[in-house]
Amino acid sequence: MSRRTVCLGLFAVWAVHDVEEVLTATWWSGRTTPRLLADGWPSALVESIGSTTPRFALAAAVVGVVVLSAAIRGARTGGRSPFFRAALLVFGWHGAVHIGQAIALRDYVPGLVTAVTLVIPYSIWAWRRLPPALLPGRIIAVVAFAAIAVTAAAQALARLLL
Repeated sequence: MSRRTVCLGLFAVWAVHDVEEVLTATWWSGRTTPRLLADGWPSALVESIGSTTPRFALAAAVVGVVVLSAAIRGARTGGRSPFFRAALLVFGWHGAVHIGQAIALRDYVPGLVTAVTLVIPYSIWAWRRLPPALLPGRIIAVVAFAAIAVTAAAQALARLLL
């Protein structure tokens, strides 16, 4: 498989993963929010993690532009782009976050199935398929911070509009 295909796989795997999140957002929020509130979780925290399918779809579309940009940059550079490399690493960590969320909540969370079956395995596989590269910690930190900021902004935008 070509490095170009490996890099474009980032967007493909992300898209499948986000379809799971979008399709389960309303169902999950409706069944989980009351349980978390009853368990004494802070209401501000519970409200911030709840979503609806339309809101999550809009936020995912915004994030998707960034993920697609990283995948294209990776494809154009044969996987050597620090932006792509850091995005791939952060995407793998994102899969691990889903596992941590499920453990903390003792339940399914949107995206868990594809995090375990696609996100983490793809991230490891893709990293191994690409040529070795030193990725400076500051680039990883910037991309990780940017991923959090873009996701938060996309979710805020979705709450404002929908």
